[in-house]
Amino acid sequence: MALIKKVLCTVDFSEASRNAARYALDLAQQLGASIDFLHTYQLAGFASPSSALAADVAHEARAELDAFVAALPKGNVAVKADLRIGVPSSEIVSAALDAEAGLIVMGTTGRTGLEHFLLGSVAERVVQISPVPVLTVRQSPPG
Repeated sequence: MALIKKVLCTVDFSEASRNAARYALDLAQQLGASIDFLHTYQLAGFASPSSALAADVAHEARAELDAFVAALPKGNVAVKADLRIGVPSSEIVSAALDAEAGLIVMGTTGRTGLEHFLLGSVAERVVQISPVPVLTVRQSPPG
């Protein structure tokens, strides 16, 4: 059995990703692994990656990611946080491969029906295309 030395945890700032991040941190702690938090996003079709708009979006995303990670109980787990621009599912898999992560952890809301059809699922796509194992953490239902 291969040892997991690094976990990649995706972050979209939702409650589902917050739950997944806490789960990933607990898992990394138990495994003695480090963890990379990753936020991916796509620019609007009209925005150039070198535009002021893109710089503003990147600055805001970095600030939100840093605040998200700072608020997590990290214990003695070594953490990093990174941003990537592009198709989220592709960027997540690419980041996992680049970091030599042994596991991807993602939050999911468990959408079904029309909502799933209209919004799709990044987690579902990552599971389909990733050569790295993916663990999805479902958001707990309210109540």
